[in-house]
Amino acid sequence: MKIALSTDTSCTINKDLAKDLNIFVFPLNVIVDGVEYLDGVTISQDELLASMRGNKSIKTSTPPPGDIIEYFKNIFAQGYDQIIHFTISSKLSSMNTLFNDISREYFDNKIIVIDSYSVCSLMLSHVLCAYEMLQNGKSPLEIKDEIEKRKEDSFVVFIPENLKALKNGGRISPTIAALCNLIGIKPVLCFKDGALEKDSITKNVKRTMHDKINELVQKFPKEDYDYTLVSFDCDESLIEFLKSELNIFLNGYQTAVLPIAINVCAHCGPGTFGLLVSKKFGKSLYDFIK
Repeated sequence: MKIALSTDTSCTINKDLAKDLNIFVFPLNVIVDGVEYLDGVTISQDELLASMRGNKSIKTSTPPPGDIIEYFKNIFAQGYDQIIHFTISSKLSSMNTLFNDISREYFDNKIIVIDSYSVCSLMLSHVLCAYEMLQNGKSPLEIKDEIEKRKEDSFVVFIPENLKALKNGGRISPTIAALCNLIGIKPVLCFKDGALEKDSITKNVKRTMHDKINELVQKFPKEDYDYTLVSFDCDESLIEFLKSELNIFLNGYQTAVLPIAINVCAHCGPGTFGLLVSKKFGKSLYDFIK
């Protein structure tokens, strides 16, 4: 049986890597001042950044069903019998439900839709775990079961530069956003059961991240877990500080800095950074993204 591996641009997989591993990638959409663009196809992160810094209206939406159906038809036309497809966490988007509905109604459940319960490099680690399992002859259901086990064994934190994008997206009231921005308070956003929730607040990002890294290295040893930083136009000195902290706490660890998924960028805004910890899967994430 010929099985295809598919995901969407939420996992921020590099185009060259996707091509090398024959992983199909569905582009998500972002709406800028009423005009719809496709992530990595008709808009880049730099272009989104310029739009957000220029105070343009930014929204995200689920893709049209017709686009999804055509995408999968093109994959099946290449001789595949089944498709494993990863979606962004169902707690962040309705896409998992939509893709499952399309699999059932149009493709006789030949598309195994897996809820990644994640985003960015954590989602990428799940996709690459599935790739390795496919190479080792594992079935789609075995892969889905393994991803279910992995979903709780991870950590994600994001801290935005300010609350402007969260306010514009209706995730926080204008009054609270204005007050927090005035006194320099930033929310610390963590993943909990696939949802991005406020964990705490901080006025000292470096101190908060120092304490957080100190806590994480006790729970997630580098021998078994990958640490990655993600950034959307975050201050370079802060990124260098975080790389240095990880290098010290993890005894010489060299941390990659990867992009943030465009849908997270749209909601958290420029200046956002994140730290993600993902479980290794026989191989390291760094075996693929060097």
